[in-house]
Amino acid sequence: MKKDSSVNNVATLGVLSWLMLCSLGTLQLQPQIGGVLVADLGISWPDVGILFGTEFVAAGIGSCVAALSMNRLDRRLLCLCTVLLLLAASIASALVTAFIWLAVARFTAGLAGGVIQAVVYATAALRSNKDRTFATINIVLMLGGALTMGLEPMMTDAGGVAAVFGLFAVMALVVLPLLRVIPRGPADIRDLPLAAANANPAGLGKHAILLLLLFALVFGGHTSLWSYQERIGNDLGLSDHNIGMILGVSTLLGALGAAIAGFVGSRLNQWMAQLIAFTGAITASLLTVYGQSGLAYASGIALLMTVRFFGLTYMFVLSTDLDPSGRLTGLANTAIFVGAGLGPFAAAAVVGDGNFQAVGLLSAGIYVACIAVARYITARSRALRVVPSQ
Repeated sequence: MKKDSSVNNVATLGVLSWLMLCSLGTLQLQPQIGGVLVADLGISWPDVGILFGTEFVAAGIGSCVAALSMNRLDRRLLCLCTVLLLLAASIASALVTAFIWLAVARFTAGLAGGVIQAVVYATAALRSNKDRTFATINIVLMLGGALTMGLEPMMTDAGGVAAVFGLFAVMALVVLPLLRVIPRGPADIRDLPLAAANANPAGLGKHAILLLLLFALVFGGHTSLWSYQERIGNDLGLSDHNIGMILGVSTLLGALGAAIAGFVGSRLNQWMAQLIAFTGAITASLLTVYGQSGLAYASGIALLMTVRFFGLTYMFVLSTDLDPSGRLTGLANTAIFVGAGLGPFAAAAVVGDGNFQAVGLLSAGIYVACIAVARYITARSRALRVVPSQ
């Protein structure tokens, strides 16, 4: 295998996708895990929001620290250490039952997951075709999420929430011997452009700052509602198995949204892509909490996932245009987790004893803010290539 081409091969892309599944897997399952934690461990709904928010914030911290120091670290060794840490945290999560120790375990898992994702994004930025790389990783992530969401009710019926955490411990164990495909740094890729190794996201100005803000807002709006979607479905009289099926199918539609964005590409400008995504997200948020039927609930969740990953594909490619080294993409991942962590905290403040309509309004309001920020960015970034390439 040639040193300068190994980062572009299918095996490396497969490992990157698997690492994302390991690091993000339980975060995708939060709506279902939350219901099990309440039912089996007696954790209150406000504490569930705090627990999930803690994990997201920890992931943001890990991603930020790793992204800022990525070019000074041995990425392969860093990934190995954090996968081991994720393995230990997943095992601990499966064994403990007290809220405080579960919070510690999930904080640790989030921290490790954030570092792993920073390594994934930095490695993805070294590949020749970044557009297809991000699209593939997102599609695999959505397909894996759909599968685990569909299997989650059976796993929890058989072994409770410990079975879910145990699954991700096994996934972390499986990837350990495959980490040799991760380049140790940009110097390992002989044909990497010099600009990619030396780009400095700190000097990019307000475009980068506003893009990071947009990433945070997008995921804050998503997780504020996502944390309670399982309970919203239960209040409508849906069974756990039906809710799992709806969440699983909606995740597949997230993969479809990413695929559509990659296919449409430059035929749709960045502003229109974001306007479609955020208008759809506002509609979906309100439909989920105000639609008083299983069909409205399923339609809202499906629409939300589709438009979310449609718009997100454009945003990730923009981050690599601004900084080819991948460090800004790692910082975008940090912004994602900060926003995603604050979302459940904000939702916990308004949900009360089950006021899910207030949570839906909060989510919709955040997406309105996203439209304003996206308009400002796109109106001043015409000189940049801000859409996925063909």
